[in-house]
Amino acid sequence: MKKFRIGITGASGLIGSKLCEFYIAQGHQVSIITRNRRKINLKNLNIYETDLSKPDIQIIKKFTKKIDFLFHLASELKDNSKMVSTNYEATKVFVDVLLNTETTLVYMSSIGVFDFNYNKVITEHSEKKQINKYEKTKFLGEKYIYSLKKKLKFIIVRPSIVLDPKMKSNIIKNLIALNNFKIRPKISQSILANFVLSSDVVNALIKLSKEKKSIGESFNISSNVSLAEFMLEISDITNKKPHISIPLNIFLILIKIVSFMTNRRNVKSLVVFFSNTSRVSSEKIENFLDLKISENFSHFLKKYIGKK
Repeated sequence: MKKFRIGITGASGLIGSKLCEFYIAQGHQVSIITRNRRKINLKNLNIYETDLSKPDIQIIKKFTKKIDFLFHLASELKDNSKMVSTNYEATKVFVDVLLNTETTLVYMSSIGVFDFNYNKVITEHSEKKQINKYEKTKFLGEKYIYSLKKKLKFIIVRPSIVLDPKMKSNIIKNLIALNNFKIRPKISQSILANFVLSSDVVNALIKLSKEKKSIGESFNISSNVSLAEFMLEISDITNKKPHISIPLNIFLILIKIVSFMTNRRNVKSLVVFFSNTSRVSSEKIENFLDLKISENFSHFLKKYIGKK
């Protein structure tokens, strides 16, 4: 088996760490870039240290020198003040140093770059419109990559909300909290949650990197789960049956009020989540790689709730 030189950003995150483990176990040469090497518990890899919100260009050049694949997974999810510099400006730096090289950039974007109000089925060619700063910075990264497509080898992957028992999820935490308070909004079967398991994302990233035909392509990856059924499964696992049923429109108004009173900035994302009827199509990636994205989240929920 041919050995590759692999570069990974975001290696301290769940998907990044799983990629590291896979490629190290396969005997490939793995290099990572991190702002804090003490967070990295893996062995047999080369570590470069810099903060991607203000990257050292010389370290970036050393890190990317002669690598075959760069999995650019690092992103800022929480600090709005660092999102542009980390998610967009740092991506530009990586793209610029990879121009006219043989390195393939595998860029992990977000399904949130698309307009979920306009598109009822989200495909790779759907209209784009973002509702928060994180998604806007991911979209800017995509735009920059596409603007230099004649000089760059790249693959773009857009996962929906990634779930894993070992990874904190505010959405799942909120759904469990609602259930524990015995509250359930009246949600129709048409309301969909766009989720994807981390194992499916990791598997797709590895397989896409092996396919030369994937270069220059973008791929959406998600399942589409009935939110009502998902919440019912939480009730079954916790053995707590909600007895307060709230009309969805009233529930959405309450979300806005609570978000305003607590100064939460993600109110738009929450409203979109609880009112989403758009389905994300994974047909392209499933056909391209001959795989099936999991739609069964029972095992995930049992493990996630069991940890609480």
